[in-house]
Amino acid sequence: MLPPGHTAIAYIAGKLTPRVSLAATLVGGLLPDIDICLVLWPQFNQIHRVVTHNLLFISMAAVLASLLVKRRRAVCLGMLWGGLLHLLADACFDANPSNGIGVALLWPFSAQYFSPINLLSPPANPVTWHQPRAMVQQALAGLWWEIPPGILALGLASKDIRKPTANQPTVKD
Repeated sequence: MLPPGHTAIAYIAGKLTPRVSLAATLVGGLLPDIDICLVLWPQFNQIHRVVTHNLLFISMAAVLASLLVKRRRAVCLGMLWGGLLHLLADACFDANPSNGIGVALLWPFSAQYFSPINLLSPPANPVTWHQPRAMVQQALAGLWWEIPPGILALGLASKDIRKPTANQPTVKD
């Protein structure tokens, strides 16, 4: 799944879960893809969806974030919630078998990949990260799954934008 899809899912989840920090849920929803900064590294394909796409990484990031802010519980829960949703989305929407289908959920204790159901069909000729044009074409095929949550997230966000704040007068007809 691409960052817009992860953002939409995290936003929806954060809006529908009142006891979590929306900002922390958004960060948690995007954080596992921080490993993309290593995309030019020759071994990137062997570590993507492994080192940062597991329960240990998500838990450690959530605890660390909660130690740095005032709303510890809401931030920790938000980071966990967003991160878990990211892992689940990547486990179910994976069209790149070159690094295994799913995520290494229990890494470093197990390198086995977790994918309860894969809603994307892996291509007959998988591409690698070093074939950016083909990778983009392949990723666009999965974009259709990201459109519905994106529309829902935009709808929820537009409601927030239109809400008057405490200092803003309401307009009466």
